[in-house]
Amino acid sequence: MTMMNLDSIRRWSICLATFLLLSSGHAQITLSGIVTDRKSQAITGATVAIEDSYDGAVTDESGQFTFTTDAMDKLSLIIAYLGYETQILQLASPTLQKLNIQLRESVTTLDAVEVSASTFKAGDNSKIAVLKPLDIVTTAGAMGDVIGALQTLPGTQSNPEDGRLFVRGGEARETNIYVDGLRVFTPYIRTIGGSPTRGRFSPFLFKGVSFSTGGYSAAYGQALSGILDMNTIDEPSNTESNISIMSIGAGVGHTQKWDKQSISINTNYINLSPYTWLVPSRANWIKPYQGFTGEAVYRYKTKNGLVKSYLAGDGNGFRLSRQNLDTQLPDSIGIINGNVYSNTSYRGMVSERTSIFAGISLGYNQDQLDINQSHRIKNQQTGANARLSFKTVLQDRFIINYGIDFLQQKNAVRFPKAEDPNGNDLLQNTMGAFIETDYYFSKNSAIKAGLRAEYNSLLQKVVIDPRLTFAQKVSNHSQISAAYGRFTQNLDAEFLYYDSNLGQEQSSHYLINYNYKSDKQILRLESYFKRYQNLLRYEGRQQLGNLQDFDNDGKGYAYGIELFWRANQLLTNVDFWLSYSWIEHEREYRYYPTSATPAFTTNHKLSLVSKIWMPRLRSQLGLTGNLISGRPYENPNTEGFLNERSKIFKSLNLSWAYLISQQKILFLSVTNLPGFKNEFGYEYGNSRDTDGLFPSRLIRPNDDRFLFVGFFITFSSDKTKNQLDNL
Repeated sequence: MTMMNLDSIRRWSICLATFLLLSSGHAQITLSGIVTDRKSQAITGATVAIEDSYDGAVTDESGQFTFTTDAMDKLSLIIAYLGYETQILQLASPTLQKLNIQLRESVTTLDAVEVSASTFKAGDNSKIAVLKPLDIVTTAGAMGDVIGALQTLPGTQSNPEDGRLFVRGGEARETNIYVDGLRVFTPYIRTIGGSPTRGRFSPFLFKGVSFSTGGYSAAYGQALSGILDMNTIDEPSNTESNISIMSIGAGVGHTQKWDKQSISINTNYINLSPYTWLVPSRANWIKPYQGFTGEAVYRYKTKNGLVKSYLAGDGNGFRLSRQNLDTQLPDSIGIINGNVYSNTSYRGMVSERTSIFAGISLGYNQDQLDINQSHRIKNQQTGANARLSFKTVLQDRFIINYGIDFLQQKNAVRFPKAEDPNGNDLLQNTMGAFIETDYYFSKNSAIKAGLRAEYNSLLQKVVIDPRLTFAQKVSNHSQISAAYGRFTQNLDAEFLYYDSNLGQEQSSHYLINYNYKSDKQILRLESYFKRYQNLLRYEGRQQLGNLQDFDNDGKGYAYGIELFWRANQLLTNVDFWLSYSWIEHEREYRYYPTSATPAFTTNHKLSLVSKIWMPRLRSQLGLTGNLISGRPYENPNTEGFLNERSKIFKSLNLSWAYLISQQKILFLSVTNLPGFKNEFGYEYGNSRDTDGLFPSRLIRPNDDRFLFVGFFITFSSDKTKNQLDNL
């Protein structure tokens, strides 16, 4: 190659390089603008960048940004800032100067409004958590019973001799109980009048509860008044064993944890014989209560979700003697109960924006009642509940929940009506479907709208119930909510034996509430109105077995005001909550000859719960005070209907937990420490005596006080775990 050729190549190379450099310089363009919020306030520190490149900038104190980038026909500009929705703009080159960009606050922040009304939540993940899981078992007087602890909340109607959940003028059957989102069919242990029943669940296996006293989600049906959904622990912290030695029995529990799976087992044996021998009772026990309960939770983590299986079973029985008011002779009454319940569920993700829940629960319960060991009645109930639901996040502000469920209940009972065309078996199938959307106008304002449709196989009829909730934040710590909902419930089998064509009962809820929450306080005020329609009516008294003339023309109403205030550490080492409920309620249903307040309704209820930690004594002291107005009862010896009132109910309960060592604790509880002589009105016989009056008996608790002593031990690899977490 000649020297001339080399010089030519060099000259052309220099020209080409110069051209490329000049071309590159002309391809650089400048992007500039300002980033503000919806109120035109500057956002400092927002990131503004070109997608799939390193070109970008951060806004200054005035929200301004500027940077250069290589020229392209179209640019994808990403603007992001914590607490705000990320925005992506598709821009052409001529529009890249003096951009005015507005960001909307994200609705997924922790301080965003919560779209729920009339729901109490217990759990560390709740935005408005009025109860913690530990409260279930440390509330004095609750005796470690979930239902007992919930009865210190507003909205519950206290019936201390019963023990079940009565919500805002509703019967106990009007509040349904779920475990991990699946229906429990017989949630209460059998008992006799004067001794409150208990829930069948061990609080040690549950991480929290969601308790709705009205206006609840369209995902739930078949309840006129409320929903209690209890959630088992997803992932135990470590392998451990627990031993309980109690004045009324003993218990053993164990949790085994592996890499992807775990199992927890809890068993208890209760025998009141030694206690009733030491402490006299008004109940004339022939054979005091004895029962065995066992529960287990198995968990398995999959790649995209969690499988959980829950199994519970118990058997219990007792016998006592009670005077028959009509014959004036003692009746020997015995009850034997057996129950098995199980469910299996899966929660996981099916895509980046859609989660799934699938599950099924099965239950079997048998009660055997005999009077004088001759007149025996058996009642068997089986149930199944299947559910499939999805949650899809369509946008940051738009969420949709939808699904289907199936409920089957079968009852078999020896019924005195031999001509009953349904025989001894009664089968009900209820199929439901729901859709519900959450839309956030901003992080301060949101709405939830839903529809639930149900088909009943006996009636061959479809009902559609609407639900609506609106929530608005009014400050950084407070919000107001309003809700409306219509709810439908099938009748119990005991009435459908008479007439299987009886319709479903309905209620409508209207409510508004105010919630305030700070680091140390929660304040909640709520007002509500409930309208009942299509309630069951008939002639005759149910206990006499002469029911007739059935219809669904019953109606009723309930309205009231409720207050809940909880404060933690306002006083050093003191945690307390105060709740008050006022209700006006009347119904014209069942055998009622006129509209009246039912016997299970109390107009006023005041509860004060306090827990005091005393570090020098290594102890926690708990006090629970209750003041409940009298309830109506019917006196057939006077004119009128439900025209009498029982006296005011008073109780002061105490608990004391002493930490012997980090994993050993001594626990003492006394209900009604002062020994108030409470009563619940009178019950009357069915026949007049020689004086022309119906004989009566004062209804009082079987025990004025109840003393419980327990010693609890934990064995685990984590020696620092505090046993108070289990009390």
